[in-house]
This record gives sequence, structure tokens and C-alpha cells, in this order.
Amino acid sequence: MEALDLNSRARSVFIILLLLIAALVAGLAWSLWSLYGGADVADEVEMIEAPSVVRMTKEDATRFITTEGLTVGAITDEFHDTIAEGTVISQDPEAGEEIELGSAMKLTVSKGSGKDPEQVKVPDLTGMTQVQAEETLDKLSLIAVPTNPEFTTAAIAGQVFKQSVAPGTAVEKETTVSFTTALGVETALVPNVLGITRDAATTALTNAGFGIDAHDEYNATVPVGNVVTQNPYPQVTCAKGTTVFITISKGARPVNQVQVPDLGTLTMTQALQITSSAGLVLNPGGSDLNGTVVRQDPARGTMVVPGTKISATFEPVDLIP
Repeated sequence: MEALDLNSRARSVFIILLLLIAALVAGLAWSLWSLYGGADVADEVEMIEAPSVVRMTKEDATRFITTEGLTVGAITDEFHDTIAEGTVISQDPEAGEEIELGSAMKLTVSKGSGKDPEQVKVPDLTGMTQVQAEETLDKLSLIAVPTNPEFTTAAIAGQVFKQSVAPGTAVEKETTVSFTTALGVETALVPNVLGITRDAATTALTNAGFGIDAHDEYNATVPVGNVVTQNPYPQVTCAKGTTVFITISKGARPVNQVQVPDLGTLTMTQALQITSSAGLVLNPGGSDLNGTVVRQDPARGTMVVPGTKISATFEPVDLIP
């Protein structure tokens, strides 16, 4: 029995020794693999080509580098005669070089030429055509920007009448100078306001771009507060801003008198119509009965009895106001 126990213990010790030796061999093998083979896999990093950011602005270059998975390293500012201020002059590493993902790129950025910019005086463009203004600005290395023409009484149609930079102002070359040419005087048809209320007539004339001069007079046929006459007559083409004279009815006169109407600039037909409606008699005269009234007697607004003769002098029409 003792011999069997000794043999059993010897086998157990032998097995344990074999297991220890196997563990040592496995550990050594793992260490060698890690040292010479596994380390390459564990330490492998992703490589990319360095992007090109030369001639980009510093801000755009920074955004682009970041989106490529890189970082911005040291930024150096240098003067440069031809590359604009704030633009990348060079980079390190250069474009196309293999670099590790996440590595930093150094940039050199232009501070400009370092010289004072050359200045010129802005010319007076008033009275020039668009082509003349553009050529004048171009000769001075200024950027011409014509804006939409506008109606104005300040200049002849087609001529410059305002500019964004005052004449004589010293500016750098390549400065933008905008200017506006005239479309001339804006015209419109005088609206018909006869028979409508004062407020409605005021709104219609104002919206059409005309001024208003209103006065009251007695009238037995037109309701109180409504327009009796207007001058210029309806549908005449006039410059916007022209004053339109209107008379407003005060109703029937309490005594047997009538007010002399305004016959100024009216034709014979128009003058006959107005004097007849007022119960007056037109007495025409002048060098051209096909013209318009330039004088009248009695004057407008004068109180006279019905049937009174109103002398009106007619002269040739040279221009409708």
C-alpha cells in the first residue's frame, strides 16, 4: 500500500510540473507575439492625405481642416505683396502628404502688403450718362454700380442726379460707387373729381400725385360739399405735383346773386358750359378763340347778378400745365 501511495504522489507532482511548464511556454509565446507581431496591430493608426487650404481665408481653412478630422496647429502671420490679408499663404504639411488622422496642420496667413492702400478722389458724376459715369469710375479703378433709374425734377432724363459717395471724397481703389440716373418728370392723368365730395376728391388727387387748392362757392345745382369745378380739367396729362384747383359747393345762394367761376386755362366750350350753368353770359375775346382763357373780368369769386357778362380773353395754347 505504501508503494502505491508513493507512485500516486509522484504522478501528481509530475502532472503539476507539466502544467507549470506549459503555462510558462504559453506566457513566453504571448510576450514574443505582443513584442514582434501583436504590437503592430494594436498600435496601427489611420493615415490620410493632407488637404490643400492655400489661398483659402483663415476661417474657411480652419473649418475645412476640422471637417477632414485634423486640427489647426500654430498660425503664423506674414506680410505678402500679392495675397490678400487673412488668406492662407502656405501650410505644413503640404497638400497630399500622408499624415495621421487627428494631427495638426500649421498655417501661414497673409497680413496684406503692409503698405498704405492707394487712394483716389471720387468724381462728380452729376449730369453724366450711365456710360460716361461707368467709364469715369473705371479709369480711377473704382467699381461702378448703376441703380434703377428714378423719376425726378432735379435732372434731365438719362443723366446722373445722385451718387452713393460724395464728390471729392478720398477712397481706396476698388471702392464701390453707386449712382442713379433720372427718368425725367413723372406724369399722370388728372382724375375726374367733379361731383364728388371734398374728401373723396382730396384722396383721388393725392393718390394720383397731385396737389390740391380748394375754395368754396355757391351753386344751386351741385350738392353742398361736392366739387363744382376743377382745373386742370379731367384726363389732362400733367406733371405729378401739379396743383389742381377745385371749387366746392356751398349750396344755393341765399340772395339772388351768383359767384363768378374760375375760367383760367379753359377752352371756349368749357367756359361756355361753366358760365351758363352759373346763369352768366360769356363774352369771349382775344387773339385765338380756339385757345384757352388767360384773363377774365370780373375776377373769379366776384358776386354778380345772374345774366352778368363775363369777359374772357382767349390766347393760343403753347403748353398744357
